[in-house]
Amino acid sequence: MTDTKNMSEHTQADSGHTLEERTLALAGVFQAATLADQLANNGAVSDFKAFDTSLQSLYVINPETTLDVYGGDTQGLQLGLRSLQEAFDRNEDYLNVLKYSLTLLALQRKLMKRPDYLHTIQKGILDSKILRQGDDDFPEPVIAKLANTYTQTVSLLQPRIVVSGKPFYLKQPAITEKIRAILLAGIRSAVLWQQLGGSQWQLLFKRKALIDTAARLQRAA
Repeated sequence: MTDTKNMSEHTQADSGHTLEERTLALAGVFQAATLADQLANNGAVSDFKAFDTSLQSLYVINPETTLDVYGGDTQGLQLGLRSLQEAFDRNEDYLNVLKYSLTLLALQRKLMKRPDYLHTIQKGILDSKILRQGDDDFPEPVIAKLANTYTQTVSLLQPRIVVSGKPFYLKQPAITEKIRAILLAGIRSAVLWQQLGGSQWQLLFKRKALIDTAARLQRAA
């Protein structure tokens, strides 16, 4: 996501990508939305591997395969694959997840028209990488940098994502910063979705195929 020139070229040059690849990217969007929802309502995430996989995707610049963006296998995308199925099956518990996911996809389209914001995101991710030290890939300074990057760019676009949750958690800076950081990762997957040929038309008319593919990928893990 940090190479804005490549982002634009891939978006224009898409052809021949598979439904499976698009499903993986879409699962990345739903995973970020789910994690944001969990943080807002529980103050923590249910799947630390999913959280790590989503944030790590921000630093994968030139992957050889779509799966490489998420660590090379689907283990770290299980939460997203499951959430995609539940949300598209109209599970009421996933209404916020669906709303956040669709908004992330809409914001991505707006973001691609703002090269200044893309440059800010590129710099923010690179700067955050320098702060990654020791065994903890995502200490507080890294999360804070990613959150600030989101605030300076995506958060200024319309429609804004208004995360619903418990005020007790939403008033805690450490939690709100994690929410913003994970939403930035959601934007990264939304960019990938478009690069792979994903579109609003597919969201409307290919839902069954996306659900079936997500279920198959989940079973195969």
